[in-house]
Amino acid sequence: MAPSTDWDEIKRLAADFQKAQLTSTSLRLSERNCIEIVTKLIELKLIDVIFTTDGKEYLTPQQLIKEIKDELYVHGGRINTVDVAKELNVDLSQINNYVSEIIKGKEVQLVSGYLIAHYYLEKVAREVNEKLQLQGQISVGELSLQYDLPAELLQHNVLEKYLGKIIFGKQDPSEPRTFYTEEYITRTKAKIRGALMGLLKPTPVAVIVNHCNLTDRLFSSLYDQLNAPGVLTGRQAGALYVPSCYTKSQNDWVMSFYKQNNYLEYDALSRLGISDPKGYVKRILTNEDLTFLSSCVIGSQIKQQLETALEECIASRSYLDVVTLLPSVLTDTDIENVLDELLKKSKSTILFDNTVFSYHYIETLKQACMPLTQQKAESVVKSGVYQQFHMEKQINKAAEFAQTSHVDHKAERREERRRKAASGKGGGGTQGRETKTKAVKKHARGKQNTHDSDSDEGPSVTKKSQAQLEIISVDDVENVIKQTLENEGLEDLVTRIAEHLQGGLNQIGLTIAKETADKLLQDASQNRKQTHTSAQDKINILVNDIKLYEKGLKSLPADQQPQFIKYLLKSLGGDVLAELCKYAANQCNISVQGEVLSVEQRNKIINDLPDEFMKPLVSLNGTLSEQNMESFFQAIDVCLSEFGMILKKVDKKKDKLLVQNHREKLISELETCEDPALSLHMAVLAIFTIVTQNMLHASGRQVPIIISYLKTQLKEDDYERLQLWHELVSKYLTSTDDEKTEVEEKLLQELPLLKTMVQEIKKYK
Repeated sequence: MAPSTDWDEIKRLAADFQKAQLTSTSLRLSERNCIEIVTKLIELKLIDVIFTTDGKEYLTPQQLIKEIKDELYVHGGRINTVDVAKELNVDLSQINNYVSEIIKGKEVQLVSGYLIAHYYLEKVAREVNEKLQLQGQISVGELSLQYDLPAELLQHNVLEKYLGKIIFGKQDPSEPRTFYTEEYITRTKAKIRGALMGLLKPTPVAVIVNHCNLTDRLFSSLYDQLNAPGVLTGRQAGALYVPSCYTKSQNDWVMSFYKQNNYLEYDALSRLGISDPKGYVKRILTNEDLTFLSSCVIGSQIKQQLETALEECIASRSYLDVVTLLPSVLTDTDIENVLDELLKKSKSTILFDNTVFSYHYIETLKQACMPLTQQKAESVVKSGVYQQFHMEKQINKAAEFAQTSHVDHKAERREERRRKAASGKGGGGTQGRETKTKAVKKHARGKQNTHDSDSDEGPSVTKKSQAQLEIISVDDVENVIKQTLENEGLEDLVTRIAEHLQGGLNQIGLTIAKETADKLLQDASQNRKQTHTSAQDKINILVNDIKLYEKGLKSLPADQQPQFIKYLLKSLGGDVLAELCKYAANQCNISVQGEVLSVEQRNKIINDLPDEFMKPLVSLNGTLSEQNMESFFQAIDVCLSEFGMILKKVDKKKDKLLVQNHREKLISELETCEDPALSLHMAVLAIFTIVTQNMLHASGRQVPIIISYLKTQLKEDDYERLQLWHELVSKYLTSTDDEKTEVEEKLLQELPLLKTMVQEIKKYK
């Protein structure tokens, strides 16, 4: 309530207002006159008034301030300025202008648009105290939501201001916005102690906090004040409370299991709730000789058992499956680590998939493979594969040397290649075949510990990038040792042991292959000399024939000669090139399929040859399409010079005899020939040789040209018969099946006359 003096003043003003209304006057002013008078006074600034929102009333600033305070009092000490404007029927801007006058003192303050009096905050403090005594704990946050007031205002102007005066409790030192009573703290401690006493296994702190309806912060602060029968694993989220009784039973189980089994598994310790198994084991087994592995920790008894078993394995020259002596929980990696440590002390042992073999046992398997290795080594030499691999290896080394050397030794390199081509590969003889050999992939070998000092087995795997020639394969070794290992129940290790043995056996095979190749090389050197002489003789015969044929085609008209030259170079010139290619391939140990080479085969051989053979052959190959005999003969001379051959001088007497033999051969073949077209071809060539005393090499398409040339060399009847025969052959080759039979019969009837005509021409010529 307002002071009594204010209320008396209100009553007095009301009485004066009523008295003024009841008093009559002789001078009454109209409402309009009053408005004009007030307006004039305002203009003259004689009065200062505030209009209401409807403009029908006036208020002085003092009256407005008074009425605002009255409204604040009526609403219990808290009112929104918007509500004040509505209640007083005054514009909000006017209210806001005079609010500053009201809040100059400390009794009223403006907070978020609300006018709040000091007696309202006192009332809130009394209500907060009642709630605190009832709940035992209260926070500024929930009060802020309840009273719709800023937290800072409640914190400083209510709770902290009236703490100990109106509000009876304590402020939390670690959380200033939380207040509680002593009774609440006592009850909470008792609740936490009871919960911890009832636990028998590790429990997350979050579960305890939720069960006791507490906060993590309050639990952490009160836990230190309790003598809890256990420990916390941490103070962060996810921490556990571990009762002392659980820790004791945990330690008892671990010690009992270790004494019985001599190992501890990390997963088993983790299932017991031990977060750091390795650290835990180190703490409780301080005097034990432990070996920490990835999955478990083992004691010294297990290692002693393994050492004893390994010694027996070596003494009996047999094998040992170590898995049977180790705990089943060990992974392959753990077993490998344990064995690595033990095998360092043992000699002559080899490990394959957790099975330890004595070196003598493996050596027995190796000796069983030696006959097959010998056979394979001899076979790879005879097939030429070893020679090819050796040559490619030498070429690669020369290429690497050429890349690192800046000195030009062209002549020396050429001589070196020739020497390697002549002596670096043998064993295949003149017919030795050679195939491309792929690099052998390295196999993962079994781990070999220590070998006897007299062992001749080389390393099974090399770290060099250069591949080794595979003499004997892993499959070959498997086939030999498979039955022996299967009888022992070790069929799952056949491949691993075969891979281990293959490396050493392959090295032995390479040694045998080298010895065999060296032996065959001596025999091959003599064959090479014979091959050189044979090739030289064949090439001399072909070149001499070409020269004789060239002499014969010069009898023809000059405009017809190019096509004969083209055919001559394509056929006989190609034969010369083929002989040179076969000789070069033989010298370089390149495989040649068949005696007659196609154009594609010749080109392939040329591309595979070294430079000293390839360059002259490429030049010769190019002259075959130039229709220039001079260029062809020059290229022949270069090739023969590079290949160490000579071209024998021409003997005219022998040439005359060759022409005669060629003529007789044509006539002889004509006598036995029954094919019309081929008979005409041989007859024309034979007549040309008889008439000109020169040989001619021509294709079937060039027969008409030769017949035209013979017109001036033969009797008219003979020429006409040749011409008629040519027409019949042309008709035979171009006619349909029905017509062909008739023409063929006629040709067969005329064939004896053609053969007789050749004999007659031979007589009168």
